[in-house]
Amino acid sequence: MTSYISLAAGAVFLTVIVSFIVPKGRLGKSINFVLRLACILIIISPVTAIFDLSLSEEDKELIDYDYICQVYSENQSRTLELMIEDELGVECDCEVEIIYTDGTFKENGVRVTGDFVEKDIMSEIQSYLQELGYININVNEKTS
Repeated sequence: MTSYISLAAGAVFLTVIVSFIVPKGRLGKSINFVLRLACILIIISPVTAIFDLSLSEEDKELIDYDYICQVYSENQSRTLELMIEDELGVECDCEVEIIYTDGTFKENGVRVTGDFVEKDIMSEIQSYLQELGYININVNEKTS
């Protein structure tokens, strides 16, 4: 509580000092407005702590992370297919695996399949994906 009071008093004091130093033009009005707004936010910050919006452990269990990973994976796969087609001129099917670990969504691997006429294109695709930062890259030719 002592730190909050000293922070609020310091903000008010700083606002008063700056208001004496800043010229009275349009810029001065803008600076004073921002400083006063900051003071108000600092003063009401204990009130906003009442409205804690973090998820409880029970609420976290209601989130379907597998579904989110699936949707994210499908979206990432479609985007990657378009990028490869635009950059390398090759039509292919991409499958990006997304996993949820340690509170974040991460890319776990990518599989690319297509009718590759030239064998060099497979290495070009692999190099392109490595440049984009993908890991566990698997590029294969489609089998009939």
